[in-house]
Amino acid sequence: MIKDYRILLALAFAGFVFFAMSMHKALDQDFVDYQKDYYEQLGEEFPGAEIKQVNVKTPGSMMIDRCQSCHIGASNPQAAGFEEPLAFHPPIVPGAEKDPHDFAKIGCAVCHDGNGRALEIHDAHGEYHGWPAPLLAGPTAQANCNRCHAMEGGSLAGAELYEQGRSLFLEKACWGCHTIAGISTSSQAPELTDAGGKFTYEYLVESMVEPSANVKNSKMPKFDWVHEEETVAAIATYLKGQQKERLRSAESAPIGYIKPEARLARITEPSVEAGRSLFAGVPYEGSVAKGGCINCHAFRNSDGDLAGGNIGPELTWSIRNRGEEYVKQHIVNSRSHAPDSIMPTFKDYNEAELESLIKYLSTFDYKLNAKSEGEKLYETYCVACHGEELNGKGSVSAMLDPYPRNLSKYQFVVAYEDRFKNSILHGVDGTAMPAWKNVLSDKEIDTLIEFIKEKSLANAPRNFKRIDARLPKPGDPERLDYKGKGELLMAGDPAEGYEAFQKHCTSCHGKLANGKGPNAYLLEHPLPRNLISKEFLNQASVTDERLYQSILLGVAGAPMPAFDHLSDQTILDIIAFIRSNTEESE
Repeated sequence: MIKDYRILLALAFAGFVFFAMSMHKALDQDFVDYQKDYYEQLGEEFPGAEIKQVNVKTPGSMMIDRCQSCHIGASNPQAAGFEEPLAFHPPIVPGAEKDPHDFAKIGCAVCHDGNGRALEIHDAHGEYHGWPAPLLAGPTAQANCNRCHAMEGGSLAGAELYEQGRSLFLEKACWGCHTIAGISTSSQAPELTDAGGKFTYEYLVESMVEPSANVKNSKMPKFDWVHEEETVAAIATYLKGQQKERLRSAESAPIGYIKPEARLARITEPSVEAGRSLFAGVPYEGSVAKGGCINCHAFRNSDGDLAGGNIGPELTWSIRNRGEEYVKQHIVNSRSHAPDSIMPTFKDYNEAELESLIKYLSTFDYKLNAKSEGEKLYETYCVACHGEELNGKGSVSAMLDPYPRNLSKYQFVVAYEDRFKNSILHGVDGTAMPAWKNVLSDKEIDTLIEFIKEKSLANAPRNFKRIDARLPKPGDPERLDYKGKGELLMAGDPAEGYEAFQKHCTSCHGKLANGKGPNAYLLEHPLPRNLISKEFLNQASVTDERLYQSILLGVAGAPMPAFDHLSDQTILDIIAFIRSNTEESE
């Protein structure tokens, strides 16, 4: 019996010790020292440690906020000169006699995120792995104004960085690829309507500065402006503010919650000036215009000075190369001309806005001196796509699909010299290569071709010669009929060609014949052709004989090998399959 009492006594003592230790730990936390220091600086007697908790009612739950256990002077102007975390929080609304934000009612986490329930600094600021909402400090906290206020339609005092980000989202043409409800409708890239609800501020910054950091195969370009810290901070703050879940209902939110339409400039009368504002992504007649071509594309003024981005082709020659109707269609849907184009589809533009852009692009009139030598011609018209070494790796090449042709291979130059002039004159449909017949004279094109030949052949053997292989016709004897059995060719069979294509071609050209096979991006440039591109395959220059020679002999200067082990009948069947594919896609 006595032993039982001893056991109970020991358990009771242990419980008392644990209780005392927990109380000591609670009273030994940083917030206790902060509160003592706070009252000492005020010259008041310390009333005892207190966990200061604010309960913020939201439509879905109760938000617990204990931040002011440390930030105890946030609502007290007498603490204006105190150091953090005891300091008075300056008014959120600049110039307001009395700030409408009452921290005793809304707490801190509603604006700054973090973990409002925690009392230890590291935990409270959300600085541990996996916490979805780390602390937003300084102006970046403006991202959370969107939780209570309608932000799309005008200005909100105290949210200047957020509003700058909204303007930059339009100016930098982010809207062309990303959808934000009420702002843009593009489906080119991930939707950002709930970007702030899904991602941290740091993640959004990183995704802009280094697009492949979080998505390895990201197609997002690395823009020049990512080196401007203020620009990136403003856009990231705006994106962090895009959250579907609000903390206030329409009934309980501050005045102005009802969501107005975003105030964007819509052009109704075409003009060069309106086109200039769209091209640059700057306000037009006082309102923000949805534009920003200059972030990707460069242009030259009449003196030849280059300005703009280095992501897409230079637009100095676009109207002269392509014509007004082509350029207009390309702006609305670039894939109607190049199936694998990554250029956004600017289908939101009205007719007046399209006409304004065309008018502005038509003012670009720079032209080289007609007596310029080949190197100067190449540097002006070709280098951005084909590169300084003629290897197809110019400054804009990474964003083109298919990549520009590698002109440094002497085999290619020798084998296809007869096609050079045609490609320069008329362009290559289904690719970014435009027609230059309205920009360059015949003499300039000849000078350019001589420069390319001279540079590519400088250190190459001169004994390479392309075999002359003619396209066989139905009724001709089979090329591999070495036993002399008299096998005669028949017209190509698309069904047989499909089977042969799946057996011999898919590792590079893909099962869909779109040039995206599993080995495609492991090959040396140029990459496999997209064989379902009717724009490319329906050109007059892409004949059945050209396809036959490419399959039988391979493509000189490219990874495409010779398939001379295939019978002529099999090659004709594959050509028939390729042709039927483009017919079906029309």
